[in-house]
Amino acid sequence: WGKQKKKNRWFNKVTHSFNSRLVKNESDAFVPNMVLLVGILLPTLFFYCMWHTATYGFSITLCFVYHLLRIGPYFMNFAYVYTLCHKEGHSLSLFKNGPWNVITKNVFNWWIGLFFGVFPSSFAYGHSINHHRYNNGPLDVISTADKPRDNVKAFVCYLIRFFLYAINISTVYQFYKEKQYKVALKMVWGTLYFLIWAFIWLKAVGPLATVFYVFYPMAENVILLACVAWCWHAFLDPSDPEDEYVGAVTIFNGPINVLNEDFHVVHHQYPGIHWENNPKTFEKHMKSGDYQSHLATCFKDTHAFELFFVIILRNYEMMTDKFVDLSKTLTREQTKELIKTRLRVCWWGPRANLNIKLEQKEIGNYEDPLHKKKAN
Repeated sequence: WGKQKKKNRWFNKVTHSFNSRLVKNESDAFVPNMVLLVGILLPTLFFYCMWHTATYGFSITLCFVYHLLRIGPYFMNFAYVYTLCHKEGHSLSLFKNGPWNVITKNVFNWWIGLFFGVFPSSFAYGHSINHHRYNNGPLDVISTADKPRDNVKAFVCYLIRFFLYAINISTVYQFYKEKQYKVALKMVWGTLYFLIWAFIWLKAVGPLATVFYVFYPMAENVILLACVAWCWHAFLDPSDPEDEYVGAVTIFNGPINVLNEDFHVVHHQYPGIHWENNPKTFEKHMKSGDYQSHLATCFKDTHAFELFFVIILRNYEMMTDKFVDLSKTLTREQTKELIKTRLRVCWWGPRANLNIKLEQKEIGNYEDPLHKKKAN
């Protein structure tokens, strides 16, 4: 993997000058190379597998090799594709305007995502409009805040909620209730788009291959992204569940910090800013004392998947080891109790164990028009 990373860096360096002319931000000069890898080479392999299946029948070995190459070493292809679907969903396109934009605009959500089980429009509308408006609150369709997060059974139940989000059902219903009919229709079109894709392969290669090549990545998408969502929003402040500094996780020195996703508080405060600016924005709030005064939920030397398993398996000792007390006032036992409390607070639903007045800060990101209206 180390040798592969060096090769990737070399190729990105060689192509940087040309690629930087295509993208909005020079730091995204690697993105055209990703499009080449997972938008051209991977689909070519997929079409070969479909041809082989139609000609010789389904091969479980070929299918296994395909998915192994698709996911990449240490799940890195998976990680970058979903992160770029996420970033593209917030920016509409990572590429500059030009003749190539006919193809590259929304290429991750509407083309590459098909090979990774992404329903088009789930990131662009469901995630960016619903999740980032309600920030894990009662109207957030992937909210984790009604269940104790240090509980395996609660997570298994949560998978149903995340599945309904991933296939656009819960988001369409929520947008319909809010009378955002145009957005709901866009979500419906995204669902139909994916189902048409699946139907084409159902007719071409039959149900077995369609399940393993088309629907398996969707199941992978649901399970792995549900783990990530559970981790990012596992903690709540019992005195203020709308506090984004506690309600979103920040990770320092993470070994898998893909495009600065580990600054998750910053992302919720400023979802539209470029990923390159996340560390600077974090430093701005650190210098103003925001993270310290809120006793933000921060960990070090970990990553989202490790933290997820540590949480649901209730490894409080490991969490205490990795927790960063920015106030520098807590003992080890106090830190452990703080972690337990924040994991078990339920904001809403039948398990709600709070009796405080909320201030509607769930509309909390600084770029949301409703947040600006409140501030004025």
